Amino acid sequence: MAGPFGLRRAVMLLLALPPLLAVQLVHALALLLDEIWYPGYREVPVDGALFVVGMPRSGTSQMQEILSDDPRFTSTRLWQLLFAPAICQRRLFSRISGADRALGGPLLRLFDGTQRLLFRFMDEVHPVRLDAPEEDYLLLFPLFACFLLVVPFPRSPRVWKLTRIDDWPETDRRALARAYRRLVQRHLHEARPEERLLSKNPSFTPFVRTLLEEFPEARVIGCVRDPRRVVPSLLSSLEDGAAAFGWSPTEPRYRDALMEMLAEFGDRLLAYEDEFDPSRYRTLVLRDVRADLLASVSEVYDRFGWTPDPAFLSALERRSAEARTYTSRHTYALADYGLDGAAVDVRFHDVMTRFGFAGSPTPEQNGASS
Repeated sequence: MAGPFGLRRAVMLLLALPPLLAVQLVHALALLLDEIWYPGYREVPVDGALFVVGMPRSGTSQMQEILSDDPRFTSTRLWQLLFAPAICQRRLFSRISGADRALGGPLLRLFDGTQRLLFRFMDEVHPVRLDAPEEDYLLLFPLFACFLLVVPFPRSPRVWKLTRIDDWPETDRRALARAYRRLVQRHLHEARPEERLLSKNPSFTPFVRTLLEEFPEARVIGCVRDPRRVVPSLLSSLEDGAAAFGWSPTEPRYRDALMEMLAEFGDRLLAYEDEFDPSRYRTLVLRDVRADLLASVSEVYDRFGWTPDPAFLSALERRSAEARTYTSRHTYALADYGLDGAAVDVRFHDVMTRFGFAGSPTPEQNGASS
């Protein structure tokens, strides 16, 4: 993957890296202050956690949104991930929010207007709101262990190594799991005692074995979707960010690496079905979730030995109708990236066969979801 990226990339890195590093320095200081001011956070249990993993663009975001209706769960919000991973930062923001409410909410109105303006361009691909649940792998950004770094650094072996965490030496993978534990313990320290962690991260698909070693009582949902839709959807979702940093997912070297990553994720999901007890792991196919959301989620809860809250069941019934009629505005095709269905069929043969994706894509599979 040699060769220059060009002037655009150099300018973008010069503009983006200094503030990014400055923010990470502030976070590092705040996390250190937590150790001094709130050392009790280390005693917070991470029992009954639920990890939603899967192939990117396979409905993981939808599943997190659905499960967030269950009052047993708490998820990290985007503003917490970006601005307040530490307890002391969250308490500072809480005080500012309280003062703002006392003044009639001018900062809240500014906040709402700003986020609508900033994230409007993402609405068709992956709707983003600062106050919405988001992927907590962003907590690992200060450790440079977040696969989102592939956007500014698509050639970094260190970044691509994050797609195979369970294959790392035991000391390295367990160290990352312990660091992640400390970060989610901070989140749970500020949650209600009865709340359990709901974590959604497609990039944690190659981290599942290590996570279940670190959190023995955790459960995992693996999301799957027709690879003929997943591959172009992921490539399309990266286009804007990649262009800003001087590369394109249409280039064969990047396209092929990303497709191979997706194929390996699919292989791992298949292996988990055989490796883990049904009371700990369940695969959900986007096609089936959209056809009957209530039945899909209820079956997962039954397997995991959980009793759904009545209010949650009502929310599921409402969302079931929405899921059956959902249509995405995000459009893409394999041909846009120099691919055809035959190439995908060969590499994803086992996934296609196991989950019944052979033949022409169904109307549901033509929709998009992250």
